[in-house]
Amino acid sequence: MNPKPSWDYPEQEITAQPFPVDLASLRPKPPGLIEGSWPPTQLIYLGLYLGKLGCKTIVVEAHYVDRDYIHDHALFYARSLRDYSNACERWHYFSDAITAEQWSQRFQNASEKTRAEYEQQLQQSYLGFTVMRPLPGSPVGRTVLRTYGSPTDSGDTHLFPTVRDYPVHLAGMKLIVPGLAFQQQDQGVSACATTALWSALQNVARLEELHVPTPAEITQAASRYLLSSSVGRALPSEGLTIQQLCEATRAAGLHPLVLPSTSVEDDRAQILGYISSGFAPVLTIRPELGDEAHAVCGVGIKLGTVPPQTDLNLRFQDGAAALRTVYIHDDRLGPYAAAHVAPWTLAKGNRIATGLTIDWPDLAVPAELSLLLATIVPLPEKLRMPLRRVRDLGLALAQRTGKLLAPYGVKVILHCRFRTAVDYGRAAFGFGLTDEGLYKLVCKTVLSRYIGVIELSSNNGRLYDLLLDATETRANPSALAFVRHPKFPAACLPNLGAIAKTFGTILVA
Repeated sequence: MNPKPSWDYPEQEITAQPFPVDLASLRPKPPGLIEGSWPPTQLIYLGLYLGKLGCKTIVVEAHYVDRDYIHDHALFYARSLRDYSNACERWHYFSDAITAEQWSQRFQNASEKTRAEYEQQLQQSYLGFTVMRPLPGSPVGRTVLRTYGSPTDSGDTHLFPTVRDYPVHLAGMKLIVPGLAFQQQDQGVSACATTALWSALQNVARLEELHVPTPAEITQAASRYLLSSSVGRALPSEGLTIQQLCEATRAAGLHPLVLPSTSVEDDRAQILGYISSGFAPVLTIRPELGDEAHAVCGVGIKLGTVPPQTDLNLRFQDGAAALRTVYIHDDRLGPYAAAHVAPWTLAKGNRIATGLTIDWPDLAVPAELSLLLATIVPLPEKLRMPLRRVRDLGLALAQRTGKLLAPYGVKVILHCRFRTAVDYGRAAFGFGLTDEGLYKLVCKTVLSRYIGVIELSSNNGRLYDLLLDATETRANPSALAFVRHPKFPAACLPNLGAIAKTFGTILVA
């Protein structure tokens, strides 16, 4: 006899408990055989990462419907013999200690005022959440956590320009967590390349007001016209090629830019430039002790000091050389893993390539060395100018400016990136421009939605910016304005005006 069907609505329970020493202990091992070890590496990593964030309390939602998982469930898991649930748990993390009794008391004799006060208290200690999926061996679903920088790296700068705010509704309260979504691949509807692209699309899709596709939608779009010859089917997912990643990016309404690895210098500049512009790239890598390629998502960067120029013919320093580490979402480990960038000498051909050394949070596991193969950047349709062309012009301009300012003892540092015209205009109020200059920039100068920015600075501050129309394909004829900052020597202002004139554009001072 078949089991009696139930049409009852699910029950909900939201409870608080102390953050355990072993986070994986909250997730019992599923029955039967599990491919790989238990607990999953991602759960162990999350426990270590949250420990570094100072997590003290976990609030568990027993029943949570996640948009990404329920779409995957409808497409794939609902058609299995096993009765996979269509609901998940959601774990919320807080840095304050909250007992179960304190949690329940907050909802007794409550009012709008007490709700607002408690919501503010929770917001101050909110570290993020994890959707725990009912999938054996791959439970870690959509996860958004706050970022952190290692406190031991004094003097280094940790930046996460690709993160965005995620609104969270918990027990009648609204919280906000800044981060970039991560999840573990399940090999049902997603593999490493799918989850890497899914993370990479989170912020840029928001900027363009586009729908963020679920992992299942990414896999379907990638495999609509291009199937792996060795597999021949889209689901279960066996991974995506670079061509399929590009197809899925286009299906999401964005344009993929593929940058094969060429040199450590150029790779550093491309990764730094696009991440600092808010675009999270997919990095394809190959482990030193393996033949299969892997894909991760670049989320943040760690910058050290800009090294001195060793080429006596160059009169500037390259700011991209300060890149030390790329923080990545690696679905084999977890969010914000540190991947250190360094030259790697290949045994064959004695060629120097770009290596990424990936660390665990507690450094207890030996670091993995991988070779960077290519960088794929999902970009808005109207951002047509590649960063390499912006940088080529920036290199020439930095050399010319370095010669101009050498008599004044000013050392020029070059940075290149993209910004939105809105963000640049807002920032201009803090540039220290004259009243006339600020009015000229924000009220009389037309800027494209995305602008290429060549930033020339010194150790004392910004010197000037060259703004380029990023809707063009070439950098040379697309200058919109030269924006002079107060640290640029006043005696050289006529020279800067002459440079602006050769570019056929205005000088804002």
